Amino acid sequence: MNDVIQLYNFGFLSITGRDALKFLQGYTTCDLELLKPGGHGIGATCNIQGRMLTNYRIVAIEQGFLLRMHSSLVEPTMTFLKKYIVFSKAALKDESAAYHCYGSIGPLTDATTQATNDGITIQVSTVGPRYEHWCQTDVAASDDPQRYAQWQLAELTEGYVWLETATREELIPQMLNLQRFGGISFTKGCYLGQEIVARMQYRGVLKRRLHRGHSDTPVVPGSLILSTTGGKLGQVVAVAGQQFLAVVQISDGQSADNQSNDAINSPINAQLETGAALVLSEVL
Repeated sequence: MNDVIQLYNFGFLSITGRDALKFLQGYTTCDLELLKPGGHGIGATCNIQGRMLTNYRIVAIEQGFLLRMHSSLVEPTMTFLKKYIVFSKAALKDESAAYHCYGSIGPLTDATTQATNDGITIQVSTVGPRYEHWCQTDVAASDDPQRYAQWQLAELTEGYVWLETATREELIPQMLNLQRFGGISFTKGCYLGQEIVARMQYRGVLKRRLHRGHSDTPVVPGSLILSTTGGKLGQVVAVAGQQFLAVVQISDGQSADNQSNDAINSPINAQLETGAALVLSEVL
C-alpha cells in the first residue's frame, strides 16, 4: 500500500519580498520572528473584529512564507490582504498549482522520503509520527478513501480544525484552541484583530468552546447544533466519518487563560436540526 495520502482539500499562498515578514506580522496571530528558515508553525488571519478569515500551517521559505490553508480560502485571503499590501515591498501569489499537499502516517519510510524529497516535510502530530509533505511535483499517492479518512480522523482526534467557506469569519482563534498549538502570540505586538483576541485571553469569558461528538446522521462543516429545546447552540467545524468537532455555547463561560487539561466540563446534551440527539464533550 502506498504510504502517501493526497490531501486534496488544501491550497497554498505565498508572501515574498523584502517586506514579507514586516507585512505578514501585522496580519497573523503567530509570531513570525520565531520561525527560522524552514521552520513551521500555525497561525490565523483575522478581521478587525478578531474573527478568523482563515487559519493555516506556515513555513518560512526563501524571501518569505508559504501558507497551507483550505483551498476554498486561498482566493478570498489574497483578496483581503491585497487591500493592505500595496505599500509594502512584498507580493502575494496563489501557489495552489505549484504545490501539492500530501500526508503520511507512521515513521517515514525510504519510499516516502524518496517520493517527497523535492518538497517540504513537516511533523504535524504531537502524539505520534504523522507528516505533511508539500511537493512541487506530483507524487504517486494512495487513492484509497479509507486512507484519507484515516488522516481526517487523526486530525480531528488531535483537535486540528481548518476553516473553510462555511466557517469563515465566524470564530475567534481561541474557539479553535489555536493557543494550544502555538498559533497565537500574546507578546509580539499589534496585528489586525489583536485587541479582541488579547482581551478575550486576559479579561474575557470564552462562552463558545470546541467540543467533539458522534453522529449517525451525516453532518458537514457549518451544520447547526441545537439545544434540546431547539435554540441555536453552535455549529460543526470539522468532520471525519461519524466523528465531528463543533464550536458550541457553554452555560458557564471559562476564562481563556484558565484552561486546564485536568478540568473536564460536563457533557452537553444537544441535537441536530433533524432532531437526532447528540452528546458533546469539550476538547481540552
